[in-house]
Amino acid sequence: MKIFLKQKLLENKAGIYSLIAHHYADRINEMGCSLFKDWLSQELSIDKSTINLSSLYSASKREQKKEKRKSKTNGFQPVFMTKQNSINPGSNFSDPNDIPTSKDHITEM
Repeated sequence: MKIFLKQKLLENKAGIYSLIAHHYADRINEMGCSLFKDWLSQELSIDKSTINLSSLYSASKREQKKEKRKSKTNGFQPVFMTKQNSINPGSNFSDPNDIPTSKDHITEM
């Protein structure tokens, strides 16, 4: 992977910073973009000036947003099931067998 990343960074290929931000997301979050840039230049044996800090920062922010959205959709989302939906899903009508049992509110004449 290192050889691939190095080659694509030197070629300045589109999407390389997004790939780096995805692959090294934890390390970027730990170190911050400036320190990560120094570490990545040593890791890939390339000159620091080859790495665009602005692009790295933008890709890192996009990755964080992606992870935040993913955690929201994968999180616990309770499903409330009403009696109406459990008997007749998709119907807007109440169950005909569901007759009120209490006559407390009805006054007879």
